[in-house]
Amino acid sequence: MENQAVHVNIVREEDEEDFCSCCEDEEVWKETEELVKEESKEDLDEFSVKMFFKGISISDVEDSGSGISGIGVVMERSANVPVIQVQKKLDLYVEESVAEYLALMDGLVEAAQNNIRRVYAFTDSELLFDQLSHEEKLEIPLLMALRERILEHASNLEAFDLKLVPSIDLEQPLQLAQVAIGVVSLPSLGDKSLENCFICRDDKQSLMMITMKCSHKFCSNCMRTYVDGKVQSSQVPIKCPQMGCKYYISTAECRSFLPVTSFESLERALAEANVLHSDRIYCPYSNCSVLLDPHECLSTRASSSSQSDTSCVDCPVCHRLICWVCGVPWHSSMRCEDYQNLPLEERDDADITLHRLAQNQRWKRCQQCRRMIELTQGCYHMTCRSQLALIQRFLAGGFSLSDHHPYQSPPRCTDSYVDAMKDIHQLPWLERFVSVISDNYYEDYIQ
Repeated sequence: MENQAVHVNIVREEDEEDFCSCCEDEEVWKETEELVKEESKEDLDEFSVKMFFKGISISDVEDSGSGISGIGVVMERSANVPVIQVQKKLDLYVEESVAEYLALMDGLVEAAQNNIRRVYAFTDSELLFDQLSHEEKLEIPLLMALRERILEHASNLEAFDLKLVPSIDLEQPLQLAQVAIGVVSLPSLGDKSLENCFICRDDKQSLMMITMKCSHKFCSNCMRTYVDGKVQSSQVPIKCPQMGCKYYISTAECRSFLPVTSFESLERALAEANVLHSDRIYCPYSNCSVLLDPHECLSTRASSSSQSDTSCVDCPVCHRLICWVCGVPWHSSMRCEDYQNLPLEERDDADITLHRLAQNQRWKRCQQCRRMIELTQGCYHMTCRSQLALIQRFLAGGFSLSDHHPYQSPPRCTDSYVDAMKDIHQLPWLERFVSVISDNYYEDYIQ
């Protein structure tokens, strides 16, 4: 392990300053630097990355032995390939030198998981650079163990190159590490001032306080929790949490305190909110629920199917048929107008199947008890057999035990009938009356 070679290319800050002083135009220097970056990025292949990593630690105001630590890693790949990012708040507070080691180690682990074979790493920590470049024994056991683990990961690569660069080259990983621990801006040297957060009412360090464009201030942890909650409930765009404030928080402000994963969720929520008033629909099947563009689905279906129904689309994910007009599973043999006229409680798959069968068998639905009925013989006049219909006729005065005309329709509902129905729970005799009536009462009585 000790023989593992670590190739280094020392580029110290004073060398950079000397070079900059030779440049009469500072803009020319910046443009040249950016051009070199782009050219070196084009030299990378799919198995190579340029890794910029940073670890930071912020101690508490009252206790310098405690605080928060975080890491940030940015791995640039070949052109047109998304970068790999690592952002993490450490479970324990550690010295910044340890945080630098952990940032590099996490970056190497992530690179291995992405099948990266060559890593060109960049750091601004002279301590870490010197300790990894030389084989001298370290006095701190933790740093020694971390160095061994890093060299072990590096030995599994085809190439590992570590370079010392100025801090300005590590702004991206520094920003990731800061956001991970809730630091919005680095304070001036010796600044230990505290500010009160309106949400949690705790005194927080000024470096963890966010000032919205509406001038309201909150701590980064509370704002992160607040925005995450709004995103999960699809309440976007998001207003300032100050009561009565009508200001909507911009995405640029959210980026300053949201971790990468949370910010990506916010962007997706905003994108979905922008299409709520468009023709897009969600797949109605609960185990799919993908967002669909009916026009794209229709064009795909038209090219692959001879069916001419313009309301039926095929979900490209679960491959099930959907009615995009009604936004429900496809209801074959039933027009959209007929489906939308159905009561909400009768729109599930079983009810649709029943309606389809009823349509084929020419069954009708009783308007009183909602049962399916079929005329097998006799005239077209039918009377509901349900107990409720009999009770309605009885209370309305249209039914008696001597009634031999069971097909007579009940009279119009009167005020006395309505009052009796309201007080039905106060009529114990009615319960006994209902108990002796069977669903086949008319058939039994007529016989």
